Amino acid sequence: MTMNRRTLLKGAAQAPADAVGMLYDATRCIGCQACVTACKTANNLPGNRNDPPNDLDGYTKNIIKLYEGDGERSYMKQQCMHCIDPACVGACMIGALQKREYGIVTWESARCIGCRYCQVACPYNVPKFEWESTDPLIVKCELCNHRLAEGKIPACCEVCPREAVIYGTYTELLAEAKRRQSAHPGRYVDK
Repeated sequence: MTMNRRTLLKGAAQAPADAVGMLYDATRCIGCQACVTACKTANNLPGNRNDPPNDLDGYTKNIIKLYEGDGERSYMKQQCMHCIDPACVGACMIGALQKREYGIVTWESARCIGCRYCQVACPYNVPKFEWESTDPLIVKCELCNHRLAEGKIPACCEVCPREAVIYGTYTELLAEAKRRQSAHPGRYVDK
């Protein structure tokens, strides 16, 4: 077998066997923002001057963005991707950001020195700094790990009326994605 860049990158990092996550299906999303509101409530985040927000910020861990073009319209959910090999974790020089059990990327305030290297390193522009606070936090989705510890699912998944965002293990979510693709082959791009 010849080694090319794609083969090398595929083998470089793999999801942990017990990894959990979310599957977002843009074809089912109606842009209702229920996930954004539920996230703010579950994580005790205050409202901000732009509710619903236009982008991630120090008050918002996930958003729904509307894209329009060429007569088409689609929604996109933006939040932490809980990457297999997260750049934010690699950039954090003292370990305030860590990849934890189940593949969840978490932030520990007691270790953070506020350098914001995580913001620069993240290719998705996810971690946000609370600029208005005297005791600022880095704000990012942590997959509602406090709810997972109570046996619940992430708040955004719990409230989605169309199952556009669902929670499960990596294996379950991959199987569901493949099931949705095979049930409606013209609706999805096969990737």
